[in-house]
Amino acid sequence: MALAASGFDRPRPAAPHAGHLRRVFERLGVVQIDSVQAVTRSHYLPFFSRLGPYPRTRLDTLLNTAPRMAVEYWAHEAAYTAPATVEALHRRRGEWFVRDYGQRDPQHGAEFRALMEALVIELEHGPGTSRQLAERVPHSLPERDRDHWGWNPTRTRSALEALFRSGRVACAGRNPQFERVFALPAHVHPDLPEPGPVWGPAHDPELGIRAEVGRIPPGVSGLEDDAVTLVRTAGPAVGIGTVDCYADHFRLPQAAVRRAIAQLTDTGEMREVDVDGVRAWQWHTARAPRAVPATALLAPFDPLVFNRRRISWLFGFDYRIEIYTPEHKRRYGYYVMPFLHEERLRARVAVRARREDGVLLAAIHPEPGEDCTGEVQRELRELAGWLGLETVEVLPPGRIC
Repeated sequence: MALAASGFDRPRPAAPHAGHLRRVFERLGVVQIDSVQAVTRSHYLPFFSRLGPYPRTRLDTLLNTAPRMAVEYWAHEAAYTAPATVEALHRRRGEWFVRDYGQRDPQHGAEFRALMEALVIELEHGPGTSRQLAERVPHSLPERDRDHWGWNPTRTRSALEALFRSGRVACAGRNPQFERVFALPAHVHPDLPEPGPVWGPAHDPELGIRAEVGRIPPGVSGLEDDAVTLVRTAGPAVGIGTVDCYADHFRLPQAAVRRAIAQLTDTGEMREVDVDGVRAWQWHTARAPRAVPATALLAPFDPLVFNRRRISWLFGFDYRIEIYTPEHKRRYGYYVMPFLHEERLRARVAVRARREDGVLLAAIHPEPGEDCTGEVQRELRELAGWLGLETVEVLPPGRIC
């Protein structure tokens, strides 16, 4: 049922087109974005897993050209989602100030806020990346120290990220360097909300800009995300799951999702079920096909597997990506993709595209008792061809990619 809900119950089409891409996106409701491209940018892969080789330029058009199929926002992590989802995330937009982007700087907070307003005005004249807008809206603010990733974000970038989180600016796409191209919401999609400047909750409108304020807890605004609308979007993609499964789809507070599930149970859209002693809920349209004979390599951020607790519960598959694991501690490799075959996650496959050599390098690590190397290699050849790579090189057993 979970696999069918995630779109694996249909055979891959012979010639995927825009309609297929739209249907996959409508089913999933959210497709995570990530800058790592050991194989390719992560948002391309969930469509490949369900459809097989499709024209990536077609997906680019659907995402970056009006009328856009989806827009980027913090709807899970950075992700493509429908404008209606952004509209429903009232608390997420309204509490941008919980994180200090620079607006509470005791020396330069007022200048930082003035920069934010200047950027909104400048975007009326057209979109731009943070680097382009830094040239179009010069400022004298000192740059910030490096953060824990080692990045040194400019004040312009920090101001734009604050505006993006608040919904006052939107993302019109990504450039070839994978930088966000910022624009006003109305220039990106007519259905995006256009909130005004907010610096704190209604009862304390300057809370988020006072220099002496320490950590501001989430929920201070009293705003609630529209959890019923969001669970209605997550429901068809999850199919069957616990409160945690539905909450994690859009990274919602579990208490809000629990209330939404109770309401949707009353309307008949959810049905409480028992899964081997675990209390769960089934979406009312979720199908339970007799078999799901799908074969697919799954991106680490694929909606089927991005909730690691859920796949441990459903499949008994304990999974980590290992990008953030020190190299000497990795068990399988840098970029590890679960391998789905006939209803089970049967292997971990570490994959790297060596584009300069035209090689897709892989290390296959089957689960105990599984013999699926041939099926994995067929899927690797399909993936390599789609990426424009000539050769698949599989490392000997036990090697780490």
